[in-house]
This record gives sequence, C-alpha cells and structure tokens, in this order.
Amino acid sequence: MAKLMYFAQLAESLGKTSEQVALPVSAGNVKALIDWLGRRDEAYKQGLAEGKGLALMVNRAAATLETVIHDVDEIAFIPERLK
Repeated sequence: MAKLMYFAQLAESLGKTSEQVALPVSAGNVKALIDWLGRRDEAYKQGLAEGKGLALMVNRAAATLETVIHDVDEIAFIPERLK
C-alpha cells in the first residue's frame, strides 16, 4: 500500500496527516493519483486541485505530476508556503 502524507492547511482540510491506500491500476503517476483522490471526495478535489501551489515528493525526492508511482511509494503533498 502507498503512504500518502498531507501537510499544513491541506491536512487540516482533509482531517488527516497521512493515510495508507491501495493505488488503483489507473494511478500510474502523481496526476492520475490526484484525479483518483478527487473522485473519492470533494475535499481532496479542492485541496489537491492543480494550481493550488503544492510541492510534490515521492519517496522523499522532488516530484512532478508526471512522476511514476507504485503501490509501495510514499507520496507527500506539501503546500508551497512550507517549501
């Protein structure tokens, strides 16, 4: 299972700092993961929407929307103000 981590105001709006999820086959990169999370819940859709100013990290390395992800990865969503 992948570990998703949320920081600052994003964690507050989601009501959690992290969660373990089984990634669907369709979530092959960060963008697809964000799309999937947004379909699960409106809070994710709003909090992770493109243009929200999030830094992305996969396995503690800087990432982009196109970064490939796997079900064993650690994926962090960090608001820009914390960078």
